[in-house]
Amino acid sequence: MLLIPGLCGPDSDPPVSDYLQPRPAALDRLLSRSKIVQRGTTGLEATLCRWFGLDGNGQAALPVAPLTYRADASEMSEGYIMRADPVYLRADQSILRLFDADTFSVTQAEADELVTAFNVFYSERGWQLQAPCPRRWYLTLAAPPAMTTTAVSQLGGQDIDAFLPQGEDAADWHRILNEVQMLFHAHPVNAAREQRGEPVINSLWFWGGGYTPDKLQTRARRIATDHPLGMGLAAQAGIKRSDVPADGEELLSLVSEGATLVVNDSLASATQYGDIESWLEGVRNLEQHWFTPLLELLRQGSLTSLEIDPCRGAGFLSNQRQQRLFWKRDKPFEAVCE
Repeated sequence: MLLIPGLCGPDSDPPVSDYLQPRPAALDRLLSRSKIVQRGTTGLEATLCRWFGLDGNGQAALPVAPLTYRADASEMSEGYIMRADPVYLRADQSILRLFDADTFSVTQAEADELVTAFNVFYSERGWQLQAPCPRRWYLTLAAPPAMTTTAVSQLGGQDIDAFLPQGEDAADWHRILNEVQMLFHAHPVNAAREQRGEPVINSLWFWGGGYTPDKLQTRARRIATDHPLGMGLAAQAGIKRSDVPADGEELLSLVSEGATLVVNDSLASATQYGDIESWLEGVRNLEQHWFTPLLELLRQGSLTSLEIDPCRGAGFLSNQRQQRLFWKRDKPFEAVCE
């Protein structure tokens, strides 16, 4: 199984098909001659969690934070923990657009300084913010707040208004967001970043809260990923984890051990932020190093089956027999994705 969020491309006018020259022929053929399998989950977080028996239909309730914390901190969290990711909120006329840390650099020293300022400001609440990874921060709370949140991956570049916390405690957390913006705005870290012409870290995005789930079960024997959620899920389930394979041949060596889940999120950010040029480069790279050799391995029968899941609710399952269905015409893969 290949999870490739962002494969279907960003929304654009003209459509991405106008830019795909030459066509990625192997990917077109793979998806055109596949059986469509409805999965019912969208987004990388929900799709990954479904593979490990966690309810992917309730995205807001998925315990992403404790699982990614396990990968980032190399230990399990105690109690309730939520993500508090550093973000840049850019004023665009009357709205605020969110840009996550995939779009700018942040050093560990900068993270530590801002975390210290936060902890001092909220010391009376007894809160403890941590930054085991500069791009992913974590807030431990005594009890879960009565609110639902949205994954930061769902709103990159968009107006935050429709994605703010909802629920009984939402008003309190809206106020906290305003406080954090004022606190960070006046911090020397951001004054220095502004002087260097870098995006300021002017807010936090709270999401993915939960408790560490009990030992998980999955039919995958191994997962190949460098995504922190995939790494945390593998650790919690007690299965092998390896780096993302460089090409189809390397992937074949992994699947010889049984069902393998491969997570390649190289297209996710470009799709999320509408970066056509980076997305095209990523598709060309995948076509050369993954899809072309994988198609040949399927044709030869060296690979028993292959499912490609763009994390949009449906997967595309193929095998040697389906690739031999000569009466099926190849279609542009982005049309099949719709």
